[in-house]
Amino acid sequence: MMKDAFKDREFLIVITLFTLLRVIAVSFMGLMPQDAYYTYYSDNLALSYFDHPPMVAYMIKFFTLILGKSVLTLHIADFIMTSFTILFTYLFIKPILTTDTVKRAITLLITAPFITILSINSTPDVPLLFFWSLTLLLAFNAVNGGRWYCWLAAGLVAGLAFDSKYTGIFLPAGLTLFLLISSEHRSKLFSLKFLLFVFAFLIAILPVVIWNVDNEFISFRYQAAERATQMSSFSFNPLHFPGYFASQLLLALPLFFLSIFASGYLLVKRFFKGEKIEEYLLFAASFALPMLFVFTGISFIYWVKINWIMPLYLSAAVMVALYLKSNTLLRWQTGFSVIFHIALIAELIWMPVKVNSDDTWWGWERLSQKVESLNARNNQDFIFSDNSYKVSAVLNFYMADHIYAGNVIGKSAFQFALDDDDLSRLNGKDAIYVTTDRFRRKRIKEGTVEQILKPYFQSVTILDSLILKDHEGEEQRRFYFYDCQDYKANMQK
Repeated sequence: MMKDAFKDREFLIVITLFTLLRVIAVSFMGLMPQDAYYTYYSDNLALSYFDHPPMVAYMIKFFTLILGKSVLTLHIADFIMTSFTILFTYLFIKPILTTDTVKRAITLLITAPFITILSINSTPDVPLLFFWSLTLLLAFNAVNGGRWYCWLAAGLVAGLAFDSKYTGIFLPAGLTLFLLISSEHRSKLFSLKFLLFVFAFLIAILPVVIWNVDNEFISFRYQAAERATQMSSFSFNPLHFPGYFASQLLLALPLFFLSIFASGYLLVKRFFKGEKIEEYLLFAASFALPMLFVFTGISFIYWVKINWIMPLYLSAAVMVALYLKSNTLLRWQTGFSVIFHIALIAELIWMPVKVNSDDTWWGWERLSQKVESLNARNNQDFIFSDNSYKVSAVLNFYMADHIYAGNVIGKSAFQFALDDDDLSRLNGKDAIYVTTDRFRRKRIKEGTVEQILKPYFQSVTILDSLILKDHEGEEQRRFYFYDCQDYKANMQK
């Protein structure tokens, strides 16, 4: 069937074109703060980390050992892993759909911007979707006549998805839901094979659990308990849902995202009317609709980040491909996606649209060169920043010296706070503080930089600044550097 599925010239052109567009994007993509932060993970391997499980660190370490540490290596890793995600999804759907429907489903995925995001930005979502797609393939084969080792493999891979990101918990939940509502397969819910799946899943996530036990469940609390506490106030914000909805329209494109709701509604309606639903469709929906409903509901009271529901699109492609009866709208959406990707590449190369955020790929290497120069000239004892993890992570990527983060002055520092929990060794030492103009303006309500730093140092004076301009001479970014003398480690809380 693979030969039949790929003989269509139009489909082959789409696959080739979007692969080429992503290769170009990979080639020009610079370093994002997330890339640098998770590379910092990989430089300090552990069973888990403050804000995420460890799989992204292992992925980066694997590729950097082979290709060397560079920005290009990171994005090659993203591209390869995401390509396998598409391949595993194809292998999952090809036995259950007709040739035309397979092409429709893969086209929906291959043209979606979220696949491009995964291909050029190293985040936990990259290994999450890799193992999610592989779990779909293995679990479906296990349910449909697979022997005990198929269930074992599916459980292990689902556990590795959890070891990538905690939303991997939706995989065993989805399989349990499917077995529960499927009259044909319900008996498997109480079988030894399903117990093997659960056992393998628990074994796979054990390292993350052990790390959390050793660290007072700090990661679980950060990702689940603290956010649940924030949500429990049920404070309705009229901007959260429109923001979530609009971001998903961009992430998956309107036809794909809206059709999930339409096909999901019809499917749920058929289910409650007691109509017979194809087992493969029920299986696909069990891994898509629960996540969609949960996070759509949450979006009315909490900001749902753009990447949180990425995994559901893999099996939702089955639902939408069956729902769409014509390729006309899909062709229009594909054309729009081509234009979108060309615009994205232009933005990566020339940045015609200014990025008013520190979440950018532009200017970081020049910042690190400036910091290296300042440090060589002033010979300070240590360097730190408190812009979340961003500046510290980027400087750690480019520089040989260890760069400290916000916990130096009692601020949030994510994984840096765990790695640098004892700052007494810095007592009495001098430092260079690095901040961005945007972050400095954002913190103005707390006071000036000098006022914020003064409780922790004997003296604080501005040392230098760096203005970065684009090829047209327009200012894009600005950084400030401060000379901080005689650190008072005992003031750090």
